[in-house]
Amino acid sequence: MGNAPLDTDLFDRAARFALQAHAGTERRGKEFPYIIHPMEAAAIVASETSDPELLAAAMLHDVVEDTDTTLEEIRAAFGNRIAALVAAESDVEMPLLPPSESWHARKQAAIDRLAAAPREAKIVALGDKLSNMRAIARDYALRGDAIWDLFHVKDRTAHEWHYRGLAGALADLADTYAYREFVRLIDEVFPRQEEEIKPVRIDLRDYERAGEGSNGASFNHRTDPDILLKLYFKGKERQAVDELRVARNVYAAGIPTPEPGDLVTDGTLTGIRFRRIRDKVSFARAVGNHPERAAGLAGDFAALCKRLHETHVDTSLFENVKDRYLRLLAANPFFDAAQKRKIADFIHAAPDADTAIHGDLQFGNALIAGENRWLIDLGDFCYGYPMFDLGMVYLTCKLNEERYTLEAYHMDNATASAFWDAFAPAYFGPDADLAAVEAEVRIYAGLKTLIVERDTRRPMPEFRAMLEGTIY
Repeated sequence: MGNAPLDTDLFDRAARFALQAHAGTERRGKEFPYIIHPMEAAAIVASETSDPELLAAAMLHDVVEDTDTTLEEIRAAFGNRIAALVAAESDVEMPLLPPSESWHARKQAAIDRLAAAPREAKIVALGDKLSNMRAIARDYALRGDAIWDLFHVKDRTAHEWHYRGLAGALADLADTYAYREFVRLIDEVFPRQEEEIKPVRIDLRDYERAGEGSNGASFNHRTDPDILLKLYFKGKERQAVDELRVARNVYAAGIPTPEPGDLVTDGTLTGIRFRRIRDKVSFARAVGNHPERAAGLAGDFAALCKRLHETHVDTSLFENVKDRYLRLLAANPFFDAAQKRKIADFIHAAPDADTAIHGDLQFGNALIAGENRWLIDLGDFCYGYPMFDLGMVYLTCKLNEERYTLEAYHMDNATASAFWDAFAPAYFGPDADLAAVEAEVRIYAGLKTLIVERDTRRPMPEFRAMLEGTIY
């Protein structure tokens, strides 16, 4: 059967126009026709939209900047919209500045212009920038830092500044695969130089043990009421360093969480000092102590979760929740290859987002202190679709054995279930189809249970049905 008919007249004209404009020129240092680059840019744009004018603009995006073609000629041949899209992709010349300054100024102006541009212009720009970044990444893999000698500006840090600036300007497209590839390639070519964090030596006799969790114990300072110490168990030194880096980035993003201090060691164990939140109680303890207040506390917790899930983050600083689940799935022993493919397909199909994910969101990891609400234990913090977080909330409230709920959260299952029943309409809105919400969230609870916690004691019918193909 032949391909379905499609009106490609506009794109065909743009392709012929670009081919003629770039005729006889090569992609710098590549020894292949320049037209290959706009063709790749158009293919990337086609992966995100079928809008024929955006595809045409992608083919034409360099003709004004790199050939004798004028913007007026583009407008006359293809109309105002395509001309505006091409203009958004063209550097503005700055002849009054010396060459050493004009490159940076032009790139900064382009970044600023792109940040303020509409989404459609950003899609066209992403096609161009990702094509460039693919070429740089290929060359970098072969030649390393010698590739910068191919550019007019040979300072590696200048190029990193440029591409990270572009990633910030294009952050509205964080929900697209192309943008995620763009950021991943930037990080490959310009790996962040992580500052070595050296622990400060402490005397544990200055601290008083306050509690214990699965990864370590907490301590209050005996004389300074503003210091909380989280000391990790033996063998978890790397986890302490990683969590401190995450905690600092989370705090900087404006997430309500205790201010992280320094890395410390008592000579045997490693830990983190935080600014202590005084007169605090966890949501779990508050509900357990006052079950009659479960509905009101659930509303407060929902507001805190919504604030978290509406916070946009720098995706270069955190792991994508999909990547985290796929990594854990690969190491999971409970599923055969066919089941893993099915689960991976489900994870890939989940919506993309650049908003914050706690990673272990439940009412034991949120605190009440007067009028303030705080999130703690952010070692699994990442970004993505909120349902990955809400699955854990549901799991905590609805799917635990009573013995575990009593031990871990200081309440019985009936109270925990009532908490979810009040949380769901507060989070999703009073007009939400809560039955549909629960049907979706139970699958994410199943993912959390079986993939992350490797717990097979709580079978999830919906999750099993997904594997068998009856849901997904």
